[in-house]
Amino acid sequence: MKANWIVAKFGGSSVKDAEAMLRSACVVENNPAIRIVVISATQNTTNQLEFISKAAMRGDEETLQHLINEMMVRHNKIAEELYTSEAVRLELKNIYQELKEIAQSIYDLKFCSPKAMDHLYSIGERMSSLLMADLIRLRVPEFDVELIDARSIIKTNSEYQKAEPQIDLISENTKSLLIPKLLKKSLFVTQGFIGMDLLGHTTTLGREGSDYSAALFGEAIGAELVQIWTDVPGVASADPRAIKEAKYIKNLSYDEATALASLGAKVLFPTTLMPTKRKNIPVFVGSSLDTSLGGSFITEKQDEKFQLKAVTLLNKHDHTLLSFIGCHLDTAKDLVDTIKKSFSEGELTFFDLTSVSVSFKVKHENGQALLLKAHSLLEALI
Repeated sequence: MKANWIVAKFGGSSVKDAEAMLRSACVVENNPAIRIVVISATQNTTNQLEFISKAAMRGDEETLQHLINEMMVRHNKIAEELYTSEAVRLELKNIYQELKEIAQSIYDLKFCSPKAMDHLYSIGERMSSLLMADLIRLRVPEFDVELIDARSIIKTNSEYQKAEPQIDLISENTKSLLIPKLLKKSLFVTQGFIGMDLLGHTTTLGREGSDYSAALFGEAIGAELVQIWTDVPGVASADPRAIKEAKYIKNLSYDEATALASLGAKVLFPTTLMPTKRKNIPVFVGSSLDTSLGGSFITEKQDEKFQLKAVTLLNKHDHTLLSFIGCHLDTAKDLVDTIKKSFSEGELTFFDLTSVSVSFKVKHENGQALLLKAHSLLEALI
């Protein structure tokens, strides 16, 4: 089944405060094909939940209460600025109470199991999606906007903090719970990152796993497109925070984008593209800060000839990998030698070559300087 429905995922920077949520709601409002909206936790909330866990484990009650209160104040401020309904504010209070109970349990035990941490992690997405659903309900009155718990759809194994989705069960749940309503006038708002195992326990797909959730929903409904909305206008030729000269890439193949994500690019979660590749669903990456800037399209289509497109840096335990990403790299004569000759003796040690990537080991302390040099080389070779 292939439908003209779009799954739109909004990352933490796209829902970080009331202003960001309004911008994201406008994206949904302006495109009636968007029928599933996947929401991340507000920016830094997942980190803060980890701090809560650590404070509880070490018995630091003062810090624990401060962190919980800070999180509540921040989300209450968003609710106030968005004129969130009383019913939703009450539900938000229920989630706060759940947060306090989980934190108290960790505090009492002075231990946080991976299962407990996944339950704690879920609080972030559940708060932000609750607020966004209420906002979209106001902005898109022509649809029946329904907040659905992702855990009722995304079934996983019990490998907490890096759970494996059970694709057949996700498909079955989607057919029974989502498709009939999508065929009418429903628009679903749900959470990224979280799922549920077959014992009824909350799981997560791994840090930054909301992209993966969006792709899983896209695969399950046979979406026309999966959109990943973030704070940068697409996939860049290098980390734009480190390389000011980085350019945004208009078109990439699934394999190129997966290599980028696996080798250090932060804009996508490494496993994101597996579900979309299985169903040949295009993925768009763009900025919710300014939709007019366009973005990157990721599809099965690959350039016919050799081309370099990006450089990445990935820190490992005892070394750093500097990688060049592109297509047909295995067909380029003397590519490894050409790259090595552009650097000083001993700066790069060859590590791996595939059709879409060539990687070199570098010393930790040389990484950023070599990334800048590598990006200059990339521009010369493009």
